[in-house]
Amino acid sequence: HRMQELVSKDKEPITPFIDKVRQLYRDLGVSTILVIGGSGDYFDVADCVICMVEYKPHDLTEQARVIAEKYKAERKPEGGEYFGRITERVPLAHSFDPSKGKREVKISSKGLQSIAFGTHNIDLGAVEQLVDISQTRAIGDAIYYATRYMDGRRRLREIVEAVLSDIEEKGLDVLSPRPVGDYARFRGLELAAAINRLRTLSVRQRP
Repeated sequence: HRMQELVSKDKEPITPFIDKVRQLYRDLGVSTILVIGGSGDYFDVADCVICMVEYKPHDLTEQARVIAEKYKAERKPEGGEYFGRITERVPLAHSFDPSKGKREVKISSKGLQSIAFGTHNIDLGAVEQLVDISQTRAIGDAIYYATRYMDGRRRLREIVEAVLSDIEEKGLDVLSPRPVGDYARFRGLELAAAINRLRTLSVRQRP
């Protein structure tokens, strides 16, 4: 509230997340988990408040709502009625080159957190929920498999969904021209994360 008094909205291009968090859930179905301390502003927008007391979690949602009602927030919401439009990306197939030397396709996993895609390395170090190198191996081949759906119109989300649909229908072996026994199932967000980390990736934006 004090900062809003000092800097008016028309002079501040950044919208605080607290003013968009409800719209993010309502409009796009995206939940938010915040680990914070010392900020009671979120009591007004939280569905659930969990407090760690002596290293044990306690549901204090009702107490938080009582406090929020007792101490009314003085700040003015700046997020608008809706979250806003998200511009999605359309991956372009020509930016995916799995060749290396005389081999047209050379893809391999280099440990749990690295994929060699042609002459380029994809670093999955921040994709922390991968647990087995077989997942990494499958993701590497899934990237190449996904290029068949990159027609210049499909969004990244639609491409990932198409790959997962094929896996669901035909099994993981659909990712390889020959049967293999060292693939493990991965999630769509992990495939998307790997594609996003390919340095040669080119996209065009689509509303």
